[in-house]
Amino acid sequence: MFFRNFGLIEILYYFIIFAFSISVHESAHAYIAYRLGDNTGKDLERITINPMKHLDVTGTILLFFAGFGWAKPVPINPSNFKNRKVGTVMVSLAGPLSNFILAFIFAFIFLFLQFKFDVYSNFTSTEPLVVISNFSIMGLSLNILLTIFNLLPFPPLDGSKVFTFFLPQRYYFRFMQYQYATFIIFIILIYTGILRVILIPAQEYTLNFIFFVLKPVINLIT
Repeated sequence: MFFRNFGLIEILYYFIIFAFSISVHESAHAYIAYRLGDNTGKDLERITINPMKHLDVTGTILLFFAGFGWAKPVPINPSNFKNRKVGTVMVSLAGPLSNFILAFIFAFIFLFLQFKFDVYSNFTSTEPLVVISNFSIMGLSLNILLTIFNLLPFPPLDGSKVFTFFLPQRYYFRFMQYQYATFIIFIILIYTGILRVILIPAQEYTLNFIFFVLKPVINLIT
């Protein structure tokens, strides 16, 4: 979600991947909510990967000017779930899980092109396989970041809902009382760059894990 050091071509790749990945993320929320009995997202046509249904105007503008953006959250009505608490957590986890799956898919494409065709990313190239490699490595990197970022326990991120699920009731209400304060802390962490100190090592560790899992598979089929 940060591209301050990117060139114009990288920003174009980034925006396309961001729009696609965030659409899958929000669509996953809406789909799981629907499967659990809540039609709110479905009725708003949010079970789609059409970016126009998911992109937020302010979040998209900030993506270009601040290197950070967001999508429109999918509204849910937890009272439609059989188990309110469990349903909310399942819907919350659906978004980050969808990005984690996308990260594996993009990693597979990237490694397959590298092992099978000796193709490497080069953002100045217009060769079709290189362009695919560019999209795959950008998609891999961004979706790992989206997974980790959205699991952070700060409102309004998905991770905050997962975090509160495990809190005893007395602590849950206390946490909810201080939602605004934790959100302010979260914004400060973003714009001071402190959050990057957490995200980048976690991103690299996850990337290495995905490569560790996929490389033996790629070796078998190439």
